[in-house]
Amino acid sequence: MKCPACGAEMHLIKVAPDKPMMVGGYEEHTFECSGCHDQVRRRVFIPRPIEPLTNAQMPRLPPTRLKSLVDGTVPKSAWSRALEAVARVNAMYVGGALFAIGLAGSMVTWGQDQKGPMGDRGPPGPKGATGEPGPPSAVSSVRIIRSNCDDSGCRVQCGENEMLLTAYCGAKRNPAMMPTERAATCRAAGLANSPLLAVCARIEP
Repeated sequence: MKCPACGAEMHLIKVAPDKPMMVGGYEEHTFECSGCHDQVRRRVFIPRPIEPLTNAQMPRLPPTRLKSLVDGTVPKSAWSRALEAVARVNAMYVGGALFAIGLAGSMVTWGQDQKGPMGDRGPPGPKGATGEPGPPSAVSSVRIIRSNCDDSGCRVQCGENEMLLTAYCGAKRNPAMMPTERAATCRAAGLANSPLLAVCARIEP
């Protein structure tokens, strides 16, 4: 054993029974360091040798236990009897559930078999009253204007109650010029910027 303070070897100098311990077999060993002479006490358990049992100390088994050991049978404990009772109850419950399911299925089948054939279609009922007319359909507030962009002209114009949303020139959608909020034109007239398309939206008064 090494000293925890200096690391030198420690020697056993005293052995005494450990009185504070309630269980026997414990001893208090005192060690002293060979270097710094510090002392350390440790509690050590010393197992006692087991002595053979005499005939008077041998446990006596009841006659039922002796008979079961001779016959090779094991007596049933209360726990085993409880498990068997639970198994019987579970078997009864499962059997009752299967019987109820079978009875319900037979009743459903019997009810379907008792269903009669479909009858003929009856005459149509009286015509109901005419309902009130619905609101008029809303007119789209967005329209598209298309114009050729050539030597004769290259400009589109939205109405007075409309506003220009977007415009582009030609199939490649070249950006158009918007000199006003209602008009659009292309930078140059020609096939590359034709046609000129613009989207106008109506402004609610």
